[in-house]
This record gives sequence, C-alpha cells and structure tokens, in this order.
Amino acid sequence: MARLQKKKTASKKTKKDNAAVAKSSAEKGAVAAADKKTAARSVPVTGEKKKKSPVPGRSAGAEPSAIMKLVEKYFGNWIQFFREVKVELTKVTWPTRKQTIGSTAVVIVFVFVVAFFLGIVDVGLSSLIRLIL
Repeated sequence: MARLQKKKTASKKTKKDNAAVAKSSAEKGAVAAADKKTAARSVPVTGEKKKKSPVPGRSAGAEPSAIMKLVEKYFGNWIQFFREVKVELTKVTWPTRKQTIGSTAVVIVFVFVVAFFLGIVDVGLSSLIRLIL
C-alpha cells in the first residue's frame, strides 16, 4: 500500500542537499587518492582483479570478430535490457513469507465471499424467472 509522505520545509531540504553535496565531494576525494596510490604501483598485488572485457571470452584490447559484431548488432539491445532487468530486480523489496501467506489468505476468503454472494443472486434470479414464465 502507498504511504503518504509529509512535505519537507525548505530549510530541511537545503540541509539534506548540503549534506549530500558534502558527502559526494568527500567520496570523490577518497576515490582520487585511491587512484593515485594504484597508479604508483606498476606490478599488481596478489588478489587484485584484472580489468575484464565487457564480453566474456574476449580480451579488453582485442578487436571483435565479424560474428561478434553481428551478435552485438542484433542482440545488443536485448542483452542490455536483460542486464538492466537484473539490476532492477535486485532493488525490489520482496514480501516476507508471513506477508505472502496473509495476503493469500485474504484473497481466498474474498473469493469465497464473492462466490457465495453471486450464487445467492443467481439462485434468486433463477427462481424469479421460473415464477414469471
């Protein structure tokens, strides 16, 4: 169910925006410092991952073959779509088992109530039609 959210005052919004800007600039500074440290090392440390190619089975600097170009041309959009679907599904908050069982029980009870109501209406209308004819 959707929840109503209270509107924030202008002062709260600016405080939040200022905090976000300060946090992002601090993160950028930390990343830049880490990049300088890694650039100074010429030999990779054990356990450090090598840069992977976007396509499995191909090195990062190799030119794609004609077949791979055709695959990327015709199926590239599909592949990108499914990658984005996978990312979005990781953001979903799935209901717990208890919530799912509760929702299912409510639906089943509601279906029986509606079926019972429609059955009574059907029997009533059928008897009314028999009286008329």
